[in-house]
Amino acid sequence: MHRLARVCNQMATALNAAQGEGTHEPQLNSQFNSRQSVNGKYASSDATLDSSFGGTFRKVLLNTKTNEYVDNWHVTHSEVHQLPKNAYVTKRRLKGGLQDNVDVIEICNGLIKATVVPTRGMTIQRVELIDEKDLSLGWESPVKSVVHPYYVNLEDNNGLGWLYSFNGWMVRCGVEWSGHPGVDNGRMTSLHGKIAHIPATEVEVSVDGSGGILLRGKVHEVWFKGANFEVWMGLELSPGSKTFKIRDTVTNLSPKTQEFSLLYHANYGKPILGKGAKIFGTFDTVQAFDMEAKKDLKNWDVYQGPGYVAPGGERLYCVTPFPDNNGKAHVLFQNPNAEKGVAFTFKTSQLPYLSVWKNEDTVANGYVTGIEPGTGFPPNRSIERKAGRQQTIRPNQTKVFDLEFTLLSNKREVGYARDSITMIVGDRAPRLLEQILPR
Repeated sequence: MHRLARVCNQMATALNAAQGEGTHEPQLNSQFNSRQSVNGKYASSDATLDSSFGGTFRKVLLNTKTNEYVDNWHVTHSEVHQLPKNAYVTKRRLKGGLQDNVDVIEICNGLIKATVVPTRGMTIQRVELIDEKDLSLGWESPVKSVVHPYYVNLEDNNGLGWLYSFNGWMVRCGVEWSGHPGVDNGRMTSLHGKIAHIPATEVEVSVDGSGGILLRGKVHEVWFKGANFEVWMGLELSPGSKTFKIRDTVTNLSPKTQEFSLLYHANYGKPILGKGAKIFGTFDTVQAFDMEAKKDLKNWDVYQGPGYVAPGGERLYCVTPFPDNNGKAHVLFQNPNAEKGVAFTFKTSQLPYLSVWKNEDTVANGYVTGIEPGTGFPPNRSIERKAGRQQTIRPNQTKVFDLEFTLLSNKREVGYARDSITMIVGDRAPRLLEQILPR
């Protein structure tokens, strides 16, 4: 990737070393290593500055084991000198209605701001470019509140209860299962699993000596004599950069091998989505999920305006990406005028599939697309197992998942991102498979 344009090098920069699997919580380098103990103890809710971490500022915002909790909190460069000017971290609790007692954390590097919801499985509600209010990652859902999990029964409406709270940009789906609801081995598996409705049990923020901000949270998905997953979710903003990184780890704490799934349900509306918006990438094959999607297979990568499908309609395409020489798939989603967009990469060894959900419904119903890297496709776990896509994880094994996103705010940046993909792809066009995804 050293041959690519400079801005695309930034997007493709490898996350810190030590990828892959282990039998314990991985020692994640740089800021992603911030959970290490200080003198054998985790930091208290009082902020700490430990020189052994190169001057890293750390603060625990939530820890259920030690019964620590910070209600409202706000710091800037004035209080934490490692933070760049105009950067800040804010923690607050929402009040009233269905979002009563939902915790929200904002981290801002002075250029972009990300809003994270620990109460909702560390969902990233929105990412915004500060200087350009019309460039953000997210969408306008008819569900306006950040609904507390207390008010959501995932098995409602034949397993579609997840939709009663569906909004936000990055909603993780999993971990015991993800995808469509159904009965698997006599058990109801609801839409997209439980992880997005499990509150975090530990949350901490750190700022390193260069001003990089890392927010990490632990979500524990467990049931007696069943699955037992510890999921650490990390979001890192570098100072003065429109690129941010996600690194998650999934550890199987149960004594037996477990099936697991992880789908990064990243949702986009305006200003990127619109009639003529387009998706580019290092794509090998594209397959329609059903006959409705097959009708428009040739135009799978181009978006129509609101109301293109009948109310309640949708189309889903199952994409198999191919990696560059560094093992990464590249995706660009640009707006109709190719002047705004988002580019992102992920490792195909970690996330070998990409689902493109086109919900070109009315604005009132929710005009949105999901561009979703995952360990599998969205069919029910019983179908994924039959197709050979269902993954497993051994006892005490840890798996790591890395994604990197860059906000693109003008034609030049969008053009560089598109050219970088073209340099990888060459004249290789994705194969459009005529058969719909087998059931």
